[in-house]
Amino acid sequence: MSKSFQLSFTVLIVITVLVLGVVGNVEQKSQRKCWSIVNKDRCVVKECESLCLKKHPKGKSICIPSAPGKHFQCNCRHPCL
Repeated sequence: MSKSFQLSFTVLIVITVLVLGVVGNVEQKSQRKCWSIVNKDRCVVKECESLCLKKHPKGKSICIPSAPGKHFQCNCRHPCL
């Protein structure tokens, strides 16, 4: 192989590794999610959704049981600060 080809190939590999590292870091940051309890006494879907969005504009609400066989509580999944 010629020297110029080896140099070009090496530069291409280094740039590829750097780009993959940056993309991986961005994806990792976007996956960090936190949970907060919006209402622990009850969960009405529309009310839960509204409370979650007021508290965390990018949040997603979900009703989950507080314990097996118990009432549901409103939880909000949102990006961690």
